[in-house]
Amino acid sequence: MKSKFTRAHIDIFKSAYLFQALEPEELELFINKAQYSDLTPNSVIIREDDPGENLFLILSGKVRVTKKTFEGIEQILGILKSGDFFGEMVLLDRRSRSASVYSHTRVELANIEYSEVSSILTENPRIGLKVLRAFSEVISLRLRNANDKLRSLPFIERTF
Repeated sequence: MKSKFTRAHIDIFKSAYLFQALEPEELELFINKAQYSDLTPNSVIIREDDPGENLFLILSGKVRVTKKTFEGIEQILGILKSGDFFGEMVLLDRRSRSASVYSHTRVELANIEYSEVSSILTENPRIGLKVLRAFSEVISLRLRNANDKLRSLPFIERTF
């Protein structure tokens, strides 16, 4: 359903942190491989522990990222908005999904299969360097935010 991408969607691709460093012809490689989806609120996009194959870019709306506690309670880790991406960890480690993601509002997504992203990065090392640098920066920021949240939890004991 690639024909569903509008000019506004293309602008989101351009402004997304993941793709900001790319030249227009480099960005076009990702846009041409992306699939479009439009979801209603509370739709499951990713389920924790499922195998993952896609990288997602939010074109409009918001999603919520959740993780189950040991007690089985679903905790909200964060809300992502237009221009944010998720699902990137599978591109790096090929392991199961680390969290669940649900549409929080009506949401429009672009998703690109792992094999497509991998092919682009392998065939174009310059693009690969730019995209992997952006991945690394965002993952580092997310880890720092998670560490800050952990520091504020009163029940964490020193275990070393």
